Amino acid sequence: MEKSNDPRDIKNISLKNKIFIGLAMFCPFSGFKKLLYRMMGATIGKNVFFGPQSVIISNNYHNVKIGDNVFFSLGVAITADELIIGNNTHVGYQALMTGKKISIGKNCNINNRVFIEAYYAPVIIEDNVTIAGSVMISSHDGSFMNVLGKEMIAKQIILKKRCFIGNNAVILPGITINEKSIVGAGAVVTKDVEERTIVVGVPAKAIRKI
Repeated sequence: MEKSNDPRDIKNISLKNKIFIGLAMFCPFSGFKKLLYRMMGATIGKNVFFGPQSVIISNNYHNVKIGDNVFFSLGVAITADELIIGNNTHVGYQALMTGKKISIGKNCNINNRVFIEAYYAPVIIEDNVTIAGSVMISSHDGSFMNVLGKEMIAKQIILKKRCFIGNNAVILPGITINEKSIVGAGAVVTKDVEERTIVVGVPAKAIRKI
């Protein structure tokens, strides 16, 4: 049988790493978690804090690179083949990230219960981005595949520097949110957002320039 490349397939993870992952998830001590991730090959910077019940799962921990002063709150769960998080980034309570490639820049604020899904195409978040609570970002859409048998939509999502995503917003595949733009609370973004633009509504529409 061909070996799966799906990051959700824990059969690709060695028994030793499965044991280390279990210990890291349930251990309340951040220092011990960091030691285990480093032993599996991850690069962990200085002053990184892992909250209780937080966990990073990867088929290749050598592709996990965490910068300095990164904070993972209680219950953060990340499953990724490639994970990059820059310095001074905060990941809030019960945030869930999953996929093949997730890249988050410096000085970002990923708030509580944010969901980032990047199984079939990357999600790239640049520096100084704020994502408010319960935002959903998904780089694929399988609805037409399931209903009509058509090809799945899978396109990279990019959130550029200093953009702000409001509470409960939804970012769909292939979207670029340009620099210093604002996505209003509850908006469903179906088209690229221009630089320094505020968008609101379902579907999201521009209401003004900043």
